[in-house]
Amino acid sequence: KAACNNMKKLGIIGGLGPMATAYFMQLLTQMSEARTDQEHMEIYMISKPSIPDRTNYILGKSVQSPLPEMIWTGKQLKQLGAGILAIPCITAHFFHDELQDEVGLPVMNAVEETAVCLWNRGIKHVGILATEGTIQSQIFQRVLEGYGISSEIPDKEMQQIITDMIYHDIKEGKTVDIERFGRVSAELNEKGAQVVILACTELSLIKKDFPIGTGYLDVMEVLAAKTVQKCGRLRAEYRKLITL
Repeated sequence: KAACNNMKKLGIIGGLGPMATAYFMQLLTQMSEARTDQEHMEIYMISKPSIPDRTNYILGKSVQSPLPEMIWTGKQLKQLGAGILAIPCITAHFFHDELQDEVGLPVMNAVEETAVCLWNRGIKHVGILATEGTIQSQIFQRVLEGYGISSEIPDKEMQQIITDMIYHDIKEGKTVDIERFGRVSAELNEKGAQVVILACTELSLIKKDFPIGTGYLDVMEVLAAKTVQKCGRLRAEYRKLITL
């Protein structure tokens, strides 16, 4: 039985946003096969919500790159003893490779792991719900294409609904209008999506708080499950995350 000190210690670059980070910590804990406190993985977490907005930078609405502060945070976590890093923010994955190179630690890749998860289940056509930064940067579309998976994105009006939910409901701590969320999902299903990817960690909180039904894959759940597999032991019930 692996004792905690034999496991890889995890460092989390947190606060992007704070509620999503708190939920990620919860998922790591509940997904871990551990019967005592001592059997859980060791985690170092720095919550740094002051890191500049990722979407605004990617879309050219801001000249403040979030990367320098992400690198600084990663290096602090490395000094604390982290052997691997995770970022519960999908838009931040735009900077994944540079962050990994600069910090000198492996960084979990939620986008890649999601593509593998879909490919393993034989999914060929998906819908993507995410920030405009994630959509416009095409980080998901490109990786999925590499696995032979085609993708749909919401039209302009529907994307605005998702953007409002992320920035004006969830990040502001307000209640989400679940009917509007359902409408956007349905539009992607009508375009042929077999599975709708919740490709923003704020959207993971909708799945947590509402019975949204089947046909979704939550990228935060994928990131948490794969992180537990790397740093601890995963409970059997979390080995299949897509419900069809």
